[in-house]
Amino acid sequence: YEEMVDAKRKRNQQKLESFGLLEASHRLRESVVKRLNIKDRGLSSLKQKRKMNVSLPSRKSSRLAGVKAAEFFIESEGAGGKVITSGADGVKFFEDGNEDILPTKESYFKQRVNDGSILSLQDAIEVCDKKWIKDDSASCAKKTIQSLVDICHKKNNAKKSSTSKKMLGAQNLFSAFKSLKSDDETNVAKVVPDRIYSVTFHPTSDKILAVAGDKQGYVGLWDTSKSGSDHHTNGVSLFRPHGRPVASLEWNRGGDRLLSASYDGSVRLFDIHKQEFSEIFATYDDSDEFKNKLGYDLDEGRNFWIQHACIDHVNGDDDCLFISTSAGTVLHVDLRMKKKITFNKYLSEKKINTVSLHPNGQTMVTAGLDRMVQIWDIRKFQTDKRQNSNGKVSKPLSIQHVTKSVNSAFFSPSGRNLLCTTMANTIDIIKDAHLQTSVIKEPTFRIRHDNQTGRWLSTFMAKWHPAFEEEDIFVVGSMIQPRTMEFFDGNK
Repeated sequence: YEEMVDAKRKRNQQKLESFGLLEASHRLRESVVKRLNIKDRGLSSLKQKRKMNVSLPSRKSSRLAGVKAAEFFIESEGAGGKVITSGADGVKFFEDGNEDILPTKESYFKQRVNDGSILSLQDAIEVCDKKWIKDDSASCAKKTIQSLVDICHKKNNAKKSSTSKKMLGAQNLFSAFKSLKSDDETNVAKVVPDRIYSVTFHPTSDKILAVAGDKQGYVGLWDTSKSGSDHHTNGVSLFRPHGRPVASLEWNRGGDRLLSASYDGSVRLFDIHKQEFSEIFATYDDSDEFKNKLGYDLDEGRNFWIQHACIDHVNGDDDCLFISTSAGTVLHVDLRMKKKITFNKYLSEKKINTVSLHPNGQTMVTAGLDRMVQIWDIRKFQTDKRQNSNGKVSKPLSIQHVTKSVNSAFFSPSGRNLLCTTMANTIDIIKDAHLQTSVIKEPTFRIRHDNQTGRWLSTFMAKWHPAFEEEDIFVVGSMIQPRTMEFFDGNK
């Protein structure tokens, strides 16, 4: 019987070899990217010893005993069924029977980290969860920030070359993209504790510095030049300037200030020279204690948050900004000598995901859940007082209707093209959209693209490469397995 089985195996082996299936299987296994072991790279939590379970006394009804019930409530529910309850006396009860006597945590408006005062680098680190803080976290972060300061000084002192933007053409750039891989574990690191909501990169060409904002309000900086070092951080520094998801991040053109906007209704500016996070704008309700705040009476309740913010580069490097909200409003905030809100307009009945300003400084595009891409002339916002009953401006310059919601819409650096990412599984490119004065029936180019990221991945938002003005190049994520990034030429 064994001889018969061996003979059958040999025949099967010969057939597979003759068909070339074994060789194809071997090539396929080699081409598949192996899952990287990165759990100890970048951000890592302190390992805590598990406490022994303590048997709890049997529960008795306080009502039947005629005793007033203790005033405590469920504060949060963690992974593995862990429940933390908090009471008026500041006691936290853990499900394993252990309890910690802690002072009652001071709460701020919209779960913000403080009352709006300046956060130093040390403060922004100390407000993080203790398990992410190491003894040398502050010193490592200061070294990373100091390297950015040196780069900015070098950039300011160096003479600008007329060929600086033509160092790498579009064709050479696409050729370089083909050789990029992330299957080396030194190219991957954990930067923030939770799901990433926003990403940006420092504009310097000397090194790659990635910045990510997550669901809990953390902002992580990753200096990839230190990724291969033996140090436990691998170039990652963690801060917490916000209390809720960080919706957008953007460096100013000089690369010395980082703008961050959050669902907690606050916008902060990180200055690398001062090494501090300052709150430059925040929304508040109509309480008397906030009357002197610039964002007084803008907050509309628990379903209101800042969805997107971007710097108005036309009116200053970081002195003015545009903000879109979940209520369908767009604000222009002027932070110069006389701080003021230039306009606050209802432009949609639903959440506006992104707002983008054309390089001409006059045309703005919005996109969101109302399934429309709308183009506006912001010069009319100061003068047009004719509004309908919903408080909306009467008419945009032009509209593109989409069958499903629009994740994002951005003007290219050259201003020639408008890039829209939709949940209808399309990426639309509209040429000279700022010159349109009617309904845009069809985009100039339409790319079929799977944008169904599901509940665990953040939505795709195709974005332009900021350093190329002659060639409009954009990048977007992909659902293709193994996970890839896709680059496109917007002019073809």
